[in-house]
Amino acid sequence: TLSYWADALATIPLGAPAAIGTSGTYYIQLVDANGCSVIQAVNVTINPLPNLVITDPAAVCSPNTVDLTAGAVTAGSDAGTLSYWTDATATTPLVTPSAVGAGTYYIQLVDANGCSVIEPVTVTVNPLPNLFIIDPAAVCLPNTVDITAGAVTAGSDAGTLSYWTDATAMTPLGSPNAVATTGTYYIQLTDGNGCSVVMPVVVTINALPNLV
Repeated sequence: TLSYWADALATIPLGAPAAIGTSGTYYIQLVDANGCSVIQAVNVTINPLPNLVITDPAAVCSPNTVDLTAGAVTAGSDAGTLSYWTDATATTPLVTPSAVGAGTYYIQLVDANGCSVIEPVTVTVNPLPNLFIIDPAAVCLPNTVDITAGAVTAGSDAGTLSYWTDATAMTPLGSPNAVATTGTYYIQLTDGNGCSVVMPVVVTINALPNLV
């Protein structure tokens, strides 16, 4: 007959030998059919879970993606092996953790003792704002065109408009409210998330006819 004890003299019974939750030395006693007994120590080690600290990455604008393997995402965590999953039970691996879209994913940390913990990480990818362009009506010289007029961008999302001479929004347009030259110009809309889109606007300024 086996019995379980908290001390080597077998005077203090071990309350729950089938579910010990604390590291330490415990004792097992064996009593045979003759009433003879022996007691031996057993060492139980219960390692703590590793510490996994998650910092959700900064939001990006579509079509950009987020790298969950970046050090900043798990900065301050204990040493160990990281893996990336689509579910909280760590059964479905995340195929490309270095380039993910919007959603909730899971990072698992396994330490040197084989103990593991899993935590969620949230990725935010903001959509681009809607920018609608209506080319202004053609005018005749010496008139100019105001591409800052509300009718040019009617129906667009809220945000900050800026005006450029190039599609990469590198060279500002000097006087967008009085464009004097026929050509293609560019309007940029930046929303409250810092996401932006650039669209072309065509300005037509017709020359006066020759009257002889």
